[in-house]
Amino acid sequence: MFNITTGKTATTYDPTGTISRQDMARYIHRMFTATGVAAAGLTAVPAFTDMPPGADAVAAINALASHGITTGCTTTTFCPDDNVTREQMALFLHRFAQVAKTDAGGTIATSTDDGEYNFSDIGSTMFEAHEGIVRLFNLGVTDGPCLAGTVTPTISAGTCSTTYRPADDMTRAEMATFLTRLLGHTNARPAGVSIQSTTANSTVGTVSVQISVRNADHSAQANTLVDEFYQVHNDAAGVAAQTPFTAVLGTCSANVSNNAGSTKCTIDANDAATNAYGNIA
Repeated sequence: MFNITTGKTATTYDPTGTISRQDMARYIHRMFTATGVAAAGLTAVPAFTDMPPGADAVAAINALASHGITTGCTTTTFCPDDNVTREQMALFLHRFAQVAKTDAGGTIATSTDDGEYNFSDIGSTMFEAHEGIVRLFNLGVTDGPCLAGTVTPTISAGTCSTTYRPADDMTRAEMATFLTRLLGHTNARPAGVSIQSTTANSTVGTVSVQISVRNADHSAQANTLVDEFYQVHNDAAGVAAQTPFTAVLGTCSANVSNNAGSTKCTIDANDAATNAYGNIA
């Protein structure tokens, strides 16, 4: 959906295959626009002597290096054809999360406390990688529903993995999973207009929603008027459903309300406009 991957071929993704360091750079680089990361950072880019031949790979590697997301496998080489290990992936995404922004333009807050993870095999990883693995665990990137504080031995059997396998090669399926979970903490949204709840209430009460507008390249579309309207639904037994729209014309009925705008179901100058991040609360 975000054009991060085009697959291994036109019809296959190769989920169990490994992923090279240059492909990893391509994937993360393609997340820049959707997450509001600047095209280039302020870090001096090393003159890697082993750049791959593809122009897109070179651009991606240099862009990541300019933000300090990668420093190469040595001071002068990037090792583009080497497989990405799970330890390296944690490093790359940890650094990316430090420059990516939330839907409010802030930093992605999370914990790197030692007690907030469930992996027994990361003690020998380099310090920054250890911190990155812990951070990604707390963000739900590595183990999904496993949350901060659910550490051994309090966690339920079968709920979370107890090993991270830092030396193992990253698979393409794991790459997709990690990126998707991390994107959920950023300002990335589908192209066009979308709406999602930011809070939930299963019984009685209010629900907050956020409307987002994105360009075709998934960049934020600011200062865009959006007509927002809603209907309070009554689930009580015996209560007939209320028609939200009038017949033929399709205009809003009296059962529909709005928070802004002069005319319901019509875009007008008094409707809410997206902010600099392309969102309306």
